[in-house]
Amino acid sequence: MITTDELLLLLSGIMLLGFVGEIAFRKKRIPDMLLLLLIGILIHYSGIIPSVYISILRSLLSFVGIVALILIVFGGLLKLDLQKFGHSLSKGIGTAIADLAFVIGLLTPILYFVFKMPLLVSLLISTILSETAAPFIIPLLARIKLDEATKHTIEVETIFNSVLNVIGALLILSLIDQPSTIVSITTYLFSSFSEAIVLGGVMGILWLIVLKQASAPHYYIATIAVLFVIWGVADYIGASAILAVFIFSILIANSHALSKILKVSGTVDITQLDFFNQEITFIVLTIFYVYTGILVNIFDFQALIVAAILTAAIIAMRFFEVFSVNGITKWFGRDSLLVSSFVHRGPTVIVLLGIVLSTNPALFSTFGNTVFYVVIFSILAGSISFTVISSRYATSAAVLTTSPNEQGVLK
Repeated sequence: MITTDELLLLLSGIMLLGFVGEIAFRKKRIPDMLLLLLIGILIHYSGIIPSVYISILRSLLSFVGIVALILIVFGGLLKLDLQKFGHSLSKGIGTAIADLAFVIGLLTPILYFVFKMPLLVSLLISTILSETAAPFIIPLLARIKLDEATKHTIEVETIFNSVLNVIGALLILSLIDQPSTIVSITTYLFSSFSEAIVLGGVMGILWLIVLKQASAPHYYIATIAVLFVIWGVADYIGASAILAVFIFSILIANSHALSKILKVSGTVDITQLDFFNQEITFIVLTIFYVYTGILVNIFDFQALIVAAILTAAIIAMRFFEVFSVNGITKWFGRDSLLVSSFVHRGPTVIVLLGIVLSTNPALFSTFGNTVFYVVIFSILAGSISFTVISSRYATSAAVLTTSPNEQGVLK
């Protein structure tokens, strides 16, 4: 049985590893996620941490994963600043929706017909892999001189993409355990969605009124607590917990506009909420990165080959998507080739992978290693293609001296 001292040492060690990752990003621009995954892999094969400690971490994985997903959705919506992004907001959200539509629409048939995976599993993997990772892509934008509207569009795309990615993946994951008839699925979705919208909407309006009137100094802590309450209540009554969190987050993120409609005085400091959200996210994602690295089998060569094929397909889909969207909307213009290079998958995929492990270990054993390799390959492919394509652009005078968290980017 692990002692309290040993548990404290284990958790503190993981958090310090996250700090090391921050330093590596600042000094060498080594993505902290990759470094922490590598550390997890080294822990796995070196055996320096007893298996009893690993089992303790696994028992915490579901809880930490839920917290991470709540914070990803909430933090993402807090960053969608109407004043900053302006007209780019609708373009970015449209592109984020296209990200999911193209990957799910094109990758699902490949998984289903070529690799013979069940339909819902194919949908789940496709949805998980539809992410465009903000922590990798937004720092790349800072390196080059790019049209401000295009840059903002890509920022909104990567932020909102993670939100949609989480909602879609959790929805499909919940359907896997449901009866497979069309009627039962439709009934489940309608009930789950309607209850979640009502719960999130009512709690959002009530909490906004409380925040406007209370003026308490630590409201951001209470807001995170309310998010946890919403998830717990929604899950208990059978509603879509992540959708309820999504609705609540939209209302809080747009508190200034909503307060005029409700005729409530006072203000809600979104900056404080965002900062506190980032600090908690740092802790939970650090745990996830290290632990995922511990669980991965890097010698699964079949998964490696499948991942290489899927990564190539994802790259082709990205180019097809961007040029198709640009052909209709002209949003990206001559920057279409550059935008097509952003194929990086990252934090959201890793967190969702952990959720699958904690809720359905058998499902994780089927495709966990494959998805892990896709993340690695996509980061490498995206970085190489960006380096080649961006050589025609002037270098930005801005010097990257802060971590993704400090730039307001989801880690």
